[in-house]
Amino acid sequence: MNPFRPTGPLLSFTGGSSAPTSVQAISTDNIVNQQVVLTNTDTTNDCVVGWGASDAVAKLNAAAGSTVNNCYYLLARSKVVINAPSGSYFSGIAVASTAVIKVQAGYGA
Repeated sequence: MNPFRPTGPLLSFTGGSSAPTSVQAISTDNIVNQQVVLTNTDTTNDCVVGWGASDAVAKLNAAAGSTVNNCYYLLARSKVVINAPSGSYFSGIAVASTAVIKVQAGYGA
């Protein structure tokens, strides 16, 4: 296992009862198929994170949850590395209250 090596800026959004405006994970080294690390910094609230080629698609995928492929149930105080095309948008819906989610493009895991 390799350590995660960031290739883009650290972004964040706050998931709530509805999906907020998405953040766009862009790789600064022009990698088309990148990895993205998602980190839920909240200590108690889980979040369903959706992603897609646009803000609208990311929000729809977050709302659709387990019925689509481009979503992930991110537990409180957890981290996951996923594969996503460079420039993908990310948004989320918190299961209860709100949850702050960090998003960063890179590779390795």
